Amino acid sequence: MARRQPICRPATQLSHALIMTLCLALLGCAEPQNAPSASPYKEPSAYSNKEPSAAFNEKPLASRNNEASAPSHKALAAAQFSGRNALRHIAAQVTLGPRSPYHPRAKARTLDYIETHLKPLTTRIARQPFVRHGLNGTNVWASIDGSDGDGAGRLMLGAHWDTRPFADRDANIDHRQRPVLGANDGGSGVAVLLEVARVLQKQPARSSVDLLFFDFEDMGQIDGLPFSIGARAFVAAQPDYRVDGGAIIDMVCDQRLRIPREGYSNSHAPNVLDAIWQSAARQSATVFVDAPGVPIVDDHLPFLEAGIAVVDLIHYPFPSSWHTLNDRVENCSAANLAQVGRTLLDFIYHHGAIER
Repeated sequence: MARRQPICRPATQLSHALIMTLCLALLGCAEPQNAPSASPYKEPSAYSNKEPSAAFNEKPLASRNNEASAPSHKALAAAQFSGRNALRHIAAQVTLGPRSPYHPRAKARTLDYIETHLKPLTTRIARQPFVRHGLNGTNVWASIDGSDGDGAGRLMLGAHWDTRPFADRDANIDHRQRPVLGANDGGSGVAVLLEVARVLQKQPARSSVDLLFFDFEDMGQIDGLPFSIGARAFVAAQPDYRVDGGAIIDMVCDQRLRIPREGYSNSHAPNVLDAIWQSAARQSATVFVDAPGVPIVDDHLPFLEAGIAVVDLIHYPFPSSWHTLNDRVENCSAANLAQVGRTLLDFIYHHGAIER
């Protein structure tokens, strides 16, 4: 889908200082019964290849009347989410290098980075190694206990921390064997979760929250491999895992961010999707649009197949930087990251405030 020409040097050639300077300069700009069927990742599913209907009269959620009850005072803590902090986390990941199996040193450093930031903010954190399709991967599972323990329920937020090994959609054929930097596709989801953890530690929710970081989401259609390898490994290893609801955060920093109601999420977890869209309205998060999205294969599908209500929050149509060398920090927006993060926090705080 990408058609842009600009080329970026590999991240390993960029200094941390340069990335941070560039980042800061940009801040001012910017399977149960009826389970979903398999389809190409981050492509419109064969299940439905329709674009969102123009007859739907698409509007940003913030422009609609909000019929939900006013959020509790803790929901106001959603305003503490810093898009600038999230953008710094993206820049730091890019500086570490491509997070693919062909760059083990960068992967090891990224795992250390995630753990270092989460340890002081979470109740428990553990790496979960797995072997699938001949690949040695690592998921990370961190938990933040709610003030009511599990009495106010448990939610989950997930993101993949790996990056696409090859820029196979780059307009320049000569660049298609080079690794994607993954500022948006990989880096943005991780960044949002790290900043959410900081806010939850500062202002605890009543509900407990799991933060899941999945490896090998982006190996699909390479040497016959599937997508969402790490997420499937997690669900298989945790057959009794259950939460009240959850969301996968994927590609959420683009300057033209647009998150519709992803197709599988809308069909199999509409209540969770509705709750998030209500939070988006309360937070005036205009990047969440009231429009049907196409079904997309992503890390939420293994959970839906197991009967766990997890939705996918993902940019669609995919940005032009997707799976190209142009997936760089320069194309990310701190303001849009903040909209996503504040919506997720509102969702968490509001869930914990519901009488159970």
